[in-house]
Amino acid sequence: MKRITVWRNVAVGVFAAAAVGFVGAAQATDYTTNVGAIAPNTPYTQIMNHLAPVEPMGTSFMDLFNFQVGGSGFSSVAVNLALSPYLNISNLQLGLYSGQNALGGLLVGPVGSGVTLSQMLMTNTDYSLKVTGVTSGTLGGSYTLAIAAVPEAQNWLMMLSGLSMLGLIAWRSGRV
Repeated sequence: MKRITVWRNVAVGVFAAAAVGFVGAAQATDYTTNVGAIAPNTPYTQIMNHLAPVEPMGTSFMDLFNFQVGGSGFSSVAVNLALSPYLNISNLQLGLYSGQNALGGLLVGPVGSGVTLSQMLMTNTDYSLKVTGVTSGTLGGSYTLAIAAVPEAQNWLMMLSGLSMLGLIAWRSGRV
């Protein structure tokens, strides 16, 4: 009877250790990237890898990208999130937040992959993107994130009208 109890306890211990090992193996490596100021017409692109054996299939992850919009006044920021074609991620979601590390309020999202977000954002203010998903490939998963600050149309129109006025003045002064 004692021998059966000992073997049962050993079997329970081995099973418990294996269960803890499997649970521990599914822990994600979450990344925080401080992008800095994004200048107009200078996009930021990052390929993020969540690969086995550290993050095997079925591992959930959350990545944060902290950034500011460079320039003065308001600027429209277009955010594009696309999956890499070679490794799989399911339930890929993107959210745009005010403040660093997604601690502020949710401004846009969460939205799925392949969607371009456009939002009017104040310059020199902290923002963050939170990307979540689950690795679904046997080797893990990978995705690409692109952030681009696009100047407002009114800024371009103001510059174009100013250059037009300078051209008109130069043209008229040449005729006299």
